[in-house]
Amino acid sequence: MRRLAILALALVLIPAICYGQQITPDKTQRGSEEISEYYKPEDVKIAMIVIAIAVISIFLYLGRDIILRRKSEYEKKEYQSKKDRDYEKYHSEWTGYDEDFFGAKKSKEAKEFQKMMHDSALPNYYAVLETTIDATPEEIKAKFRRLAKENHPDKSKDEKSTEKFAEITKAYEVLSNEETRKEYDKYYKASFGG
Repeated sequence: MRRLAILALALVLIPAICYGQQITPDKTQRGSEEISEYYKPEDVKIAMIVIAIAVISIFLYLGRDIILRRKSEYEKKEYQSKKDRDYEKYHSEWTGYDEDFFGAKKSKEAKEFQKMMHDSALPNYYAVLETTIDATPEEIKAKFRRLAKENHPDKSKDEKSTEKFAEITKAYEVLSNEETRKEYDKYYKASFGG
């Protein structure tokens, strides 16, 4: 590829340089057709064409990987992971230009809790961890560890232990973080009246 680019550049530059060095015996006119007394308009046009070709060939050389790139099997097909990647790309926290200027922007968890509350599907994470709403973070952690040991899929032979363990883990993730717990408590009180 590099040899091809050098060959193309040489094929363009050598005739242009040779053409620019030809001496013509006739006297040129002065005026709008003449750029200066040293350069002919044809020579300037040729020089500009050569410069344009050189710039274009440099950009083509630098972009050769993108131009000649073959698509992989992953890029040719429509996979769910590609859709998720694109969704995350355009809906991530980094592109949040649409902040609400009249109040705080709702977090992802708050929106999720609100949706679950409207669908009457908000889980009672306090009941899952067998604690109360006024439990301390240490109590929540202790309950989580005890329940995780009891319901771990590797130790329990129950078929639903995986689902139960996932539910316990999700409850602990929500209740162990101060911010998500505050958001959850708002919707919990509205939903369960606690």
